[in-house]
Order: sequence, then C-alpha cells, then structure tokens
Amino acid sequence: MLTRLKVALIRRLARKRLGRDIAPLATMATHPGVLVPYAQYGQALDKTNLVSAKLKRLGQIRAAKQIECPF
Repeated sequence: MLTRLKVALIRRLARKRLGRDIAPLATMATHPGVLVPYAQYGQALDKTNLVSAKLKRLGQIRAAKQIECPF
C-alpha cells in the first residue's frame, strides 16, 4: 500500500518536472524496489551543493549524448 503511494508520488513529480510520462519511468514503476531508491538517489543529487547546478546539467547532457538518449 505504502509502496504504491510512493510510486504514484514519484510519477506525479516526474510528470510535473518533465511535462510528460517517460518510458523508463513507466517501466521502473512496475518494480518499486528499483524505482524508489533510484528516485531517492536523484533527489539527493539535486540537493547537493558540491557542484553548481549549471555543471550538473552539463554533465547530464553530456551523459545523455554519449549513450544517445532520445530524451
């Protein structure tokens, strides 16, 4: 019950942030044991101040380019 609530919240926050549902999130939502820790890790990265937000975004873009991510 609590796990389903966490999954619904994660999906809602992702939709709000990205503007739509993305396929990897929909796939991970079927495996809450993977999705919840993955979302917690992402939130921890967003909150850290060791690297500037601009540099974090640049790293995300570079990683996406290297793996040819369509998003």
